[in-house]
Amino acid sequence: MANALFLALALFAQDGQAAAQGPNAPPTDEYGYVAWCYGALGGYANLYDKVMPEVTRIEKAFPGPDGVAASLKTYPEMRAQAQKDLKTFASAITAAEKASPRPISEYGGAQVKRGAAIWQGSDSVSKARLAQMWMSWSPPGDCEKRAKTLETKSTILGKALNFNSASATNQAPAPQPETPAPQPAAEAAPPAAPTPEPVAAPEPAKVEPAKTTPAKTAKPQPKPAAPAPAKKLPPIGGNEVIVDPVNPVPCAGTLVPAKRGGRDVLICKAD
Repeated sequence: MANALFLALALFAQDGQAAAQGPNAPPTDEYGYVAWCYGALGGYANLYDKVMPEVTRIEKAFPGPDGVAASLKTYPEMRAQAQKDLKTFASAITAAEKASPRPISEYGGAQVKRGAAIWQGSDSVSKARLAQMWMSWSPPGDCEKRAKTLETKSTILGKALNFNSASATNQAPAPQPETPAPQPAAEAAPPAAPTPEPVAAPEPAKVEPAKTTPAKTAKPQPKPAAPAPAKKLPPIGGNEVIVDPVNPVPCAGTLVPAKRGGRDVLICKAD
């Protein structure tokens, strides 16, 4: 276990590049790669309190040219940077999961565990060897760059998907057929009353005609403006259709992030 651990750590520490072999090597896709980086860096940060007593002993036994105090000052700074990078990775992972049309969090969680697994032999080696490897380790140099790229693409794709969803739900519903109101049943005619004796009718009283106030004519309301017609997607390069993420339009197929002319765009591809 110890040999496997330090072989993996040595490979992952070489110029910030991860080895392409081994069961715990990072995947090639951007989302899985960033999730792997999160697990590996998280395992490194979690060992800080465990290794620092031995790291301090080593630095005092072999002081650098700037002295022991200067050397020991770098480790808290490295931990702070690791915590900052972990937030960057987590933000990119969350954005990708929100933008994905299918659930991917289970796959991402598996890659986080694979990244953390490079430290799985830390309990089976001596404190001195673990401290030495911990002092010399750093995550792959492209973890932060790929995390920022992943978040940018996911944010653009997420906006386009939300725009398409809103366009579909805002369509007017089909008119429902009117149901005739039920008519009340005819009541039975009451029995005829006996004919009364004729009585002289009194003279009608004079009634002054009521003064009527002319009703105010309501002002006509302006008609609502007709919705602007949907923009047509211009075909670019044969069947390729480019969607501007700043002004997205509905896509009849699948939106795929891409770069055209040095800009982040979306390609609308038919399903």
